[in-house]
Amino acid sequence: MQKALITLATASLISIPAQAEQFWSDTSISILNGDDYEFTDEDITTMTLEHVSGHSWGSLFFFQDRHKGGSYSESYGEFSPAYTLTKLSDDGFFKDINAAFTYEFGTTQGGQSLDNYLFGIGSNLNVPGLDFASATVYMANNEEYYGNSKDYQLTLVFGYSQGNFAIDGFMDYAFNSDNDSTEDSMNFTPQITYNIGPMLGTQNKVKVGVEYSYWTNQFGTDGQDQNAVSLLLKAHL
Repeated sequence: MQKALITLATASLISIPAQAEQFWSDTSISILNGDDYEFTDEDITTMTLEHVSGHSWGSLFFFQDRHKGGSYSESYGEFSPAYTLTKLSDDGFFKDINAAFTYEFGTTQGGQSLDNYLFGIGSNLNVPGLDFASATVYMANNEEYYGNSKDYQLTLVFGYSQGNFAIDGFMDYAFNSDNDSTEDSMNFTPQITYNIGPMLGTQNKVKVGVEYSYWTNQFGTDGQDQNAVSLLLKAHL
């Protein structure tokens, strides 16, 4: 199964033409600050560079986090292209079928380097009232630092806006099936923001708000649950 998905990923990338068109893109820089994180007692500031774009071949999502607070420091990022295998009806619930790939990378507080590779199938969804939504099922090949070398993951992404008010975020549900010492885990993280760009006289969005992180059985550890609210400032470039 994994070899077939890797072959599909390679074939998909090779088939992307050099003249591929970019339809839209959005890049932002944000700062988060909070102190309710499960993994440390420190007050943590996170700086994030984030990019998302739509192309004739599919879509691309990327972000890089840098966490810092007191003696604690950590880096984490994801690179996620999705290649459109087929277009479906714009009026139906499923808009398309995509081959989805994610590379998770980072360096932990203890100095360990993490490299996880996810392969899956997903679709952009028509959900009434939402600006965008998608669902993807991944097979994850993880580093064994946290004890769960292979698992399956369901990822849901959503966004809603009304004027300058917006709610967007994701939910990851990991089914840890390769190691009895770990538990299923769920990470639900929405951002609730208001665009103050018009007040500042700029056409670019400048958002203020909060990010809420609800993560049960963090990293597959039974009973290690995170329930954290962080202040958020995000500037779109």
